[in-house]
Amino acid sequence: MRFWLKHLFIVLFPIVLCSGIASGESNFDFFFKNSEQYKDVIVEEVLSADILRLKGRVGEKGEIIKLIGLKAPKAPKKKGEDIDRNELGIVIKEPVTPLTPIEEKAFEFARELLEGQHVRIEFDANKEGEKHRTLAYVFLLENDVFVNAEILRHGFAHLSISPPNTKYADKLREAYKEARKEQRGLQGQ
Repeated sequence: MRFWLKHLFIVLFPIVLCSGIASGESNFDFFFKNSEQYKDVIVEEVLSADILRLKGRVGEKGEIIKLIGLKAPKAPKKKGEDIDRNELGIVIKEPVTPLTPIEEKAFEFARELLEGQHVRIEFDANKEGEKHRTLAYVFLLENDVFVNAEILRHGFAHLSISPPNTKYADKLREAYKEARKEQRGLQGQ
């Protein structure tokens, strides 16, 4: 009897492992339900139009997420001392004009869309990318907006699909084509 149980385990264990991998979860995530923690997380900071930081535990920096399927321009350099403030110390934003660089427009769009928002994170086949950043698809919880596609739709990034992460490739291509047709953002230059 033990002989059959041992062989049953040997046969079933790889099947269970592969089912987690096929759904884009690592073995660790699958067995310990680590992906459950990404159903409702808060975006602490937008680092560029395609990179964000999640809110971490108290006293810890949050995880850095790279959006799958797009490559955005680098975030504009932060201006140190030449920040204009009103009499209450609140930063005075400069209005967006046609002369505003596309990098600033892309960064501001992503920042206004994401910072402080509750999001759901989904993974694909490869969960880790360059610089040990987590690769993911991001959805706003409030209205289920697919953030990766929304940034492409507004023309604030270039399409960059890298197999095997192709779960939403069709939606991303569709958003990119719309931006090109309407000549929005980077696609209008």
